[in-house]
Amino acid sequence: MDNERSIAAVYIRVSTEDQAREGFSLGEQKEKLLQLCAFKGYEVFKIYEDAGISAKDMEHRPAFQEMLSDMKKGKINYIVAYKLDRVTRSVRDLEELISVLEQYNCFLVCDRDDVNTSTANGRFFVRMLTVLSQLEIEIVSERTKFGLNGAIKSGHLPGVLPLGYKKDGNKKTIIDETTKPVIERIFKMYLEGKSFQQISNIFNDEKVLAPKPWKDTTIQKIIDNKIYMGDYEQYKRIAKNKQIEPVTYMNVVEPIISRAVWEECQHQKEKNQRTYTRDRVYLFFQKLECPNCHRIMKCKGSGGKKRKYMYYTCEKCHINYREDKIEELLSNFIYDMVEYDMAVKKYFLPVLADHKPTKTEDIDKEIIGLEKQKERIKKAYMSGIVEMEDFSEDYKLIEDKLEILEQKKNESLDLDNMTFSPQQLMADRDIERETMIRLDTLNSVVKTTWENKSKEEKQEFISKLVESVIITKDTNNELHVEKINFRKSFIDMLFKLFGKGILDVLVPVEINGKEEFILGTGNITDSQVQEYLDRLNEYYETKFYQIYEKVDEETGNIIGEFIPKKDEKIIRILPISSNKNTTKSPITKDDIDTKYGIVTYNPTKPKTKIIEENHSYVTS
Repeated sequence: MDNERSIAAVYIRVSTEDQAREGFSLGEQKEKLLQLCAFKGYEVFKIYEDAGISAKDMEHRPAFQEMLSDMKKGKINYIVAYKLDRVTRSVRDLEELISVLEQYNCFLVCDRDDVNTSTANGRFFVRMLTVLSQLEIEIVSERTKFGLNGAIKSGHLPGVLPLGYKKDGNKKTIIDETTKPVIERIFKMYLEGKSFQQISNIFNDEKVLAPKPWKDTTIQKIIDNKIYMGDYEQYKRIAKNKQIEPVTYMNVVEPIISRAVWEECQHQKEKNQRTYTRDRVYLFFQKLECPNCHRIMKCKGSGGKKRKYMYYTCEKCHINYREDKIEELLSNFIYDMVEYDMAVKKYFLPVLADHKPTKTEDIDKEIIGLEKQKERIKKAYMSGIVEMEDFSEDYKLIEDKLEILEQKKNESLDLDNMTFSPQQLMADRDIERETMIRLDTLNSVVKTTWENKSKEEKQEFISKLVESVIITKDTNNELHVEKINFRKSFIDMLFKLFGKGILDVLVPVEINGKEEFILGTGNITDSQVQEYLDRLNEYYETKFYQIYEKVDEETGNIIGEFIPKKDEKIIRILPISSNKNTTKSPITKDDIDTKYGIVTYNPTKPKTKIIEENHSYVTS
């Protein structure tokens, strides 16, 4: 290039925010810069234009990179821009640019800032302007982050909300009751052992939230999203590509599933990612651990005449168990869990839910809104605006949402009207249980409830409660249960019941020289015992005996001497706590006096008609 000639590259850039804030468009920049080049006698080589692109860095601006390439080829020796911040707002990028410009004998001229890097003073002035511009960006960024952090902590989440959530009138993130059941079902199905692809296939077959199709990646994102246990992860998307850690804000929205269930699903990934035979339904799918290597045992079905048999095998240790033998081995354990599940469904769900009075006004507003949508769609169809197929899909979607909301409203009203305390509910459960024992129907009801379940329902039931089972085989090929690990969510539920004083525990008791197992509970107070007895006395003549704790020095076992009278039957053993000092935290064992209560009744003298005539177990 002839060094006497001044060949200029005109560079123009604008972002959407710049244009809105400062009002100068690409056309206006172009016009002014061409006038400047004409005034200075520059020959314009080319106009380089970056539209709608930020000045945060130079690397991701295609026109700017093309201009630098032409400069390095000697095609230009001047870069003319409207303002310095059109070129860069980064001190680091500016230093790099000035170095490159000096290397290739090229100069930067900015019209509005009176910048010219052909002199030392000009280069100094450029650096000062850029420092101030960088400072402005960082201050604005800090203010934005501070405001965003505060908004997130108060439940105002940025961006598109995930399925299961929506924004209320104040733009706060709340649960969408119409899609919440879909999220709950996804986590439930995943814990049952279904893969991402299997869940998406089922949802597509059932046309769940149609017409949008389900993908395995959609299910995976839902399972991975911490929002469903109430937490929000910021920068999660960019954290994968850039070496930064996502920021987690805990408990910023109401959770749809418990933290225990979310954590179990993350653990479940390790199991679901392995390959198992899935052409049949296996009761203990992904539940049996090899007693030697502790790997999850694979499921296999026999062929030919023995096709009815299903097996669990460890290919490494060459151990095989037949499914029907395992079910037989665990039958007593399963029946106990079935009875427990029946009692929870019938009596204790309100206790587990920690229910608070629900305002149904929001649900009513949603119902009204959906009813209006339904009318609009109906009018559009009647007017010929939409086709029958589209009308049917949209109409059914609204109908499904309305059904969910109506059900939610009814459930809320039922729970709001519940007036019984946990101890009264426990008494109702015991009355029904004792009546069934007296009529010799308890075992048959429990067994029939289990046997009436489909194989899929049995698998789901076991999966809901059990994390893993270890079974051993002795020299005679007899099976023995070595260990049963329960799911964390189930244990959390037990602890919640324990805290309410209604957790059932079978306590071994020696009566008339024979060992029996009597229902026991967690520690309760004297006033709670009275509530329990008052309710019980409505149906039976009960008696209450107190005994104090004695400990066998040799065995450490608690000994309490009690001999029931004739026609007396023990219903329950109650450890009763009277706190000496409940002001300090935490309360230690030394702060609590414990005594034991024995509740008995005369089964031959019920005060009123038997309770099962008024109640029936929920078995599904």
